[in-house]
Amino acid sequence: KFVKMSCGGCKCDCNEYLTYKVVKYLLIIANIFFWLVSAAIMGLGIFAEVVRRDLGSMNTFLVSPAAALIAAGLVVFIVTFLGMAGALRDNLTILKIFIGLMITGLLLQLIVGLVAFAFKDQAKNFINEQVSKGLKNYFADLDFKNTMDWVQERFYCCGGVDYQDWEKNDYFRCASPGPASCGVPFTCCDRRANPTEGGVVNTQCGYGVRVYNRLELVDIVYIRGCTDAVLIWFEDNFDIFAGLCIGLLLPQLLGIFLSYIYINRIEDEIDQIKTAPYGTWDMGDDTDAPAQKDTAV
Repeated sequence: KFVKMSCGGCKCDCNEYLTYKVVKYLLIIANIFFWLVSAAIMGLGIFAEVVRRDLGSMNTFLVSPAAALIAAGLVVFIVTFLGMAGALRDNLTILKIFIGLMITGLLLQLIVGLVAFAFKDQAKNFINEQVSKGLKNYFADLDFKNTMDWVQERFYCCGGVDYQDWEKNDYFRCASPGPASCGVPFTCCDRRANPTEGGVVNTQCGYGVRVYNRLELVDIVYIRGCTDAVLIWFEDNFDIFAGLCIGLLLPQLLGIFLSYIYINRIEDEIDQIKTAPYGTWDMGDDTDAPAQKDTAV
């Protein structure tokens, strides 16, 4: 049976009814908002993937932003759709699936964070290995090239472990016959010590620099590796990183909390209907009453 209840029906407490309505609409609005955001993220990922394929870019583990956007958008899209549908229809089964997925996702994020912190040395070595693989295809993989150039310029670093990592690239290898042999990309050049004039960038500033020793390269190219540089930046800006993590976790905790309250409220209403004497609950056409239950009574 599908049952409608109003504040005056089944001797319900009006405060409980008000709680039901407030939680219901908060849950619907929140899920609609994140559902639309996830759709936009997924669309952006699909667009980026189309552009990447048109450019013939290669794939690497670390640099696949299009795939990451599509995957993240799809997961959030499905989960928030379930939450929205469950709240609209007061469907306990869908709502319980929704809260189960939310709790599972939250736990997985916490586990990944704890594992990465506990095994940070292994994680650092893994990142260095992936960067080394990317350096080999630096000119062939535009995704990796653009990302690596941005990281080197933004964090004042060069290579993964250090600037000598560019020996892994065929163009920059010292045995290479080209002009870039024993060199590094121009994004490794220290522009703080050698500012460009008129905005013109010398793209050959890193050619042949690795024939010199480390001390001679100070103020010419960046010496330290990008893995250490990025990790140091995270440590120096831990408050920003912590705020970002909290900002990602709070909406999930709020969704779990609202879903828990909402499920309990629906179950309480069902129990009231089951235990109420026949004829004491209202079957009128209250259009603003809680939505019809998809759960059989």
